[in-house]
Amino acid sequence: MATVYVAHDLRLDRRLALKVMHPSLAQDPTFVQRFINEAHSVAKLSHPNVVQVFDQGEDQGHVFLAMEYVPGRTLRDLLRSRGRLPARDALNVMAPVLAALGAAHQAGMVHRDVKPENVLITEDGRVKVADFGLARAVEQSNQGLTRTGTLMGTAAYLAPEQIEKGVADARSDVYAAGIMLYELLTGSQPHTGETPIAIAYQHVNEDVPRPSHFLPGLPAEVDALVTKATERDPRYRPSNAGQYLAKVLKVLNGLPATPSAADQAPLAPVAPAAAATASVTAPQLIAGGAGPGTENATMVVDMASAGLDDGYDGKDGYGDDDGYDDYRGGHGDRRRRNLLVGIGAAVLAVVLLGAGWWFLVGQYENVPDVVGRDPEAASQMIRDEGLRYDLSSETVYSDAEEGTVGETDPEVGARLSPDDVVTVYLSKGPQTVDMPDLAEMEVANALKELEDLGFAAENITQEDVDSTDFAPGTVISTDPEAGAEADREEQVTITVSRGVPVPAVVGEDLETARQMLEDEDLTVEVVEEASADVEEGKVIQQSPDSGSSVGAGTTVTLTVSTGPPGVDVPDVVGMQVDEAREALEEAGFKVKVERVLGGREVAHQSHTGRVPEDTEITITATPGGIDLGDFGGGGNGNNGRGNGNGNGNGNGNGNDDDDD
Repeated sequence: MATVYVAHDLRLDRRLALKVMHPSLAQDPTFVQRFINEAHSVAKLSHPNVVQVFDQGEDQGHVFLAMEYVPGRTLRDLLRSRGRLPARDALNVMAPVLAALGAAHQAGMVHRDVKPENVLITEDGRVKVADFGLARAVEQSNQGLTRTGTLMGTAAYLAPEQIEKGVADARSDVYAAGIMLYELLTGSQPHTGETPIAIAYQHVNEDVPRPSHFLPGLPAEVDALVTKATERDPRYRPSNAGQYLAKVLKVLNGLPATPSAADQAPLAPVAPAAAATASVTAPQLIAGGAGPGTENATMVVDMASAGLDDGYDGKDGYGDDDGYDDYRGGHGDRRRRNLLVGIGAAVLAVVLLGAGWWFLVGQYENVPDVVGRDPEAASQMIRDEGLRYDLSSETVYSDAEEGTVGETDPEVGARLSPDDVVTVYLSKGPQTVDMPDLAEMEVANALKELEDLGFAAENITQEDVDSTDFAPGTVISTDPEAGAEADREEQVTITVSRGVPVPAVVGEDLETARQMLEDEDLTVEVVEEASADVEEGKVIQQSPDSGSSVGAGTTVTLTVSTGPPGVDVPDVVGMQVDEAREALEEAGFKVKVERVLGGREVAHQSHTGRVPEDTEITITATPGGIDLGDFGGGGNGNNGRGNGNGNGNGNGNGNDDDDD
């Protein structure tokens, strides 16, 4: 795909690896895009066990990647020099490889080409995964990187679903990692052949044998790590590298520090598998032509030219589209017969060995169907199967009743080794519910009902609108509407009535104010109140106040001015003193009488109009009601004699006795 140079970064003054795409491939936009994808994929990862990509670009037609320089050797080099690794050493290598793949899986990427050539070991023993050239976002995995009818990858490490379906996910990387662990333990690959297609078909039709068949005395737990990761049906593998790493570390921590004699013993002879004799077009090698030393090169294999009887239809490599049944042999008899015709006795031996291993799967336990069970019952059922029960603090949406088991990890029906852990997640009910009818309900009660149904407070939006048909604070409508399906993770809007805004009528005359309120379907009640400042008949105040929102038909109380405060003073001029006194006292006033010349008829009163109740009113009586002005200013008598000087002189005797 490219030539890699040791280069010097002039700007940052450091050594790096410069991967320059071959000029012939740089003319192909598909390969260029794949090359760029490598940079984009790895640049998203920041992990000590991942070779970092620093830059990507193009210079005068040369497409390049600037990558971290890792002095050391590949895992393939180590394997060639040592032949195979003891179990502890093999797992110590696998752990950082799986940590790197786990980081990629967590970021939504799949490596797609896991093999010893892409694992680098530094001079100080650190392990780094390189060449994410085939890595792609998981959600794009079904689109395929190559044209229909071709495979991309390294045949010895391709997962069955890559061969049959052309798809890859995190479990495909787990499969390749399981093959690599087998190779580290035994020193050879489980499936071999003269052509990539012959090897690929063995992945589909043959189970990977246990390493202990060639390494008697190898711990069963190490065997299980290989067999579990290389299950042909991806449903039965660990779902990602992080889960597989947890199993590897558990086994690694249980191994003795010193390898056993059996672990260090030479391998029993292994007969190489014969190649299929079908006519196969030589694969196109991305690194250049096929030849010695390129057995593990990443390549594109044209499945359409394989020349098998069933042909290749671009679906699963065998002319049918029957899902994962091929992994269990349900529809593969004809294919295997065609293949077995052209293979030698050694391949038959491998088939028989795989078949023998098949009968040992009885040691695996199935995850029981505990969905919908209460946690206590689920715990007992899982333990009865020889598995360990773990209740997660997380809850999940499920059709199961709230509080019962919603789902398990691994899923129901998955095969596990004895004492494996089954994580149980309780249900919080279905994610979608029927929207309740909240119309005319008090908003507080409506909000509580939604929260009781599992809607988070932050997912509930309230909108207030004016309404003459609904009381303030009551629900008018909802979105989604009543009876519709509502997602408890999405926004729900409730529309609430503000009622009718009360118009401002203070200062208006009573009739105008009454009309304004009745136009808004409000009822009017009038209360009168005296006011020295507000004109009689005008509104002094209103309740509720203007700007308030009320329901239709609400009573608004208007306080209307009756004018200045006080009592009307009766007009007593011309009345007899006794009659005048009685009229004033009945009106609530105090009365003081002054007589001039013994007068008995009121000629003058001190107050007229409206005055506060209990005010003292002075009335002046004169003979015959004579106006005091006739006396030139008159005189004043008070409890005795008095002299008054007007325009002339005069004397008068006065006595406050009515009879005098």
